[in-house]
Amino acid sequence: MSDEDSKLISRLTKEYGRIHSISTRQLKEELSSFGLDTRGTVLVLQKRLKEHYRRVQSSTHPQIAIWHRKNPHSHYAIIDFEATCDENLPETDFMHEIIEVPVVLVSTATAEIIDIFHEYVKPKMCPVLSPFCKKLTGINQTVINQSRSFVEVWKDLEKWIEDKRTPSQTDTNNENEVIKSLCFVTDGPWDFKKFLAKECRYNNMEFPSMCVKFCNLRRRFCNYYGVKRVNIEGMLKNLGQEFDGTPHSGISDSRNIANIVCTMVRDGAVLDNNEVVDVNSIYTA
Repeated sequence: MSDEDSKLISRLTKEYGRIHSISTRQLKEELSSFGLDTRGTVLVLQKRLKEHYRRVQSSTHPQIAIWHRKNPHSHYAIIDFEATCDENLPETDFMHEIIEVPVVLVSTATAEIIDIFHEYVKPKMCPVLSPFCKKLTGINQTVINQSRSFVEVWKDLEKWIEDKRTPSQTDTNNENEVIKSLCFVTDGPWDFKKFLAKECRYNNMEFPSMCVKFCNLRRRFCNYYGVKRVNIEGMLKNLGQEFDGTPHSGISDSRNIANIVCTMVRDGAVLDNNEVVDVNSIYTA
């Protein structure tokens, strides 16, 4: 490392120290001067400001660029299933079936929501929803009766994604809408490791290869901002945001998770595939 590199890194380290020493008001004033979001807890504000200085340095100096990881994904697909449930049956004994498949697509280039896939599913083993399930999810029986099977809905989702990977030559959509590398994001490991795994087993279908690796947002959020484990509402609170919509509605939860992802991308976070599904264990009783 050259003397110039060492001096630049030293100055950046001192800048980080200064950021940790100033007040919340000063943090917000400095963020505002750069046109950055001023909402969130002190830890979030500090992280946001440090990432700003790191991005500035990485754009002009190769050594600092090593510190600043480029996002390998062109898009994030946020998914939050809703499944059948019953208040009077233990979680471990209940045969959860997916009844809502919402996917919110986020472009990492713009840190914005660019499209949504949303379908309800008719469960095949227990097609009648429990009163508890209807109250919790806000999904009524009429909607379920008119819906298609999980296999049909999932095929449509796969086609929806594939169409975005290979746009037609006449497609005039923005370049940011073409999926080059996709990372699925869920609020915790349960959507894929529990609900999707069970559906694949019930329907004798292979576990989707595109979902074997995914981002556990709760873990990534806590590690990135240095906060304790939190749920969707807790993540939003740390970012100075409020939940928009109805909790436990799959599409509402997915939209709010997507808003968290957009904020993290703007703050310089890279959401990795930090969870892996053990596919072999899905089909062993």
